[in-house]
Amino acid sequence: MTDEALTTVSPTALAARRQQLRRQRQVRIVQALWRNAALLGLTAGMVWATALPKWLVYTPEQIEIQGNKILSEAAIRESLDIDYPQSLLVLQPSAIATQLEANAPIAEAAVTRRLFPPGLIVQVQERKPVAIALPDTVVADDLSAGDPRHQAGLLDASGNWMPQSSFNAFSEVSALPQLKVRGMQVQYQADWPNLYRAISQSSIKIYEIDWRQPSNLILQTELGSVHVGAYSDRLPAQLATLRQLRHLDQRLAAQEIAYIDLSSPQKPVIQMLQAQQVPQ
Repeated sequence: MTDEALTTVSPTALAARRQQLRRQRQVRIVQALWRNAALLGLTAGMVWATALPKWLVYTPEQIEIQGNKILSEAAIRESLDIDYPQSLLVLQPSAIATQLEANAPIAEAAVTRRLFPPGLIVQVQERKPVAIALPDTVVADDLSAGDPRHQAGLLDASGNWMPQSSFNAFSEVSALPQLKVRGMQVQYQADWPNLYRAISQSSIKIYEIDWRQPSNLILQTELGSVHVGAYSDRLPAQLATLRQLRHLDQRLAAQEIAYIDLSSPQKPVIQMLQAQQVPQ
């Protein structure tokens, strides 16, 4: 292309081109203004909508609880960290579900918004308590005031500690778990599922587990006190040996027996109160 060809653009064409560019800039400006206005209107509308009385959660009673069989609805509602009144659109269902699973005796929770009438629907799967955890008065002196071991609680089959006050359905003594545990510590939680499984499957009735001495797990049973030594995977074998001693009361008076030593399940020893040992 020659220089002469480049200079053939007329002033009229240049003016038309400049006018076209001005119109394009004006269109872009108008479009930007409309976008900003729409965004501002949407934001204002959301703020207005969230402030409407019909979209507010005023009281805990607007939260519907489903799936609870042990926990009271009031206990579940009280565990929710919600400042009333609160906008239904501001509440975050996933955050509420996570909070429930972390702070309440609930294994799983699902939370959804309910528009009519406004509120929340909370579906829960509870942790079933299987034992009463009694506080260790000796260890409690060294614990912080907020440590749950200062007070009696409940344990589920996985070893999770739960406040007894959460279970209003267990308000009567007959409804509480019969098994008691003393000296339950955080470090024992990994062993608790296997220990509880063995205890629950035992044909000899076991009333209490004393775990205050790690080197000597003590069971209170229908045959009396049983020392099994440090907890290990031998516990099922030790309980099988105990089952073989179920007729021990036909040979010895219960008041004469101090405890049964099953630290060696192949060679159980009956420790008598008069310091005589009866090998089995």
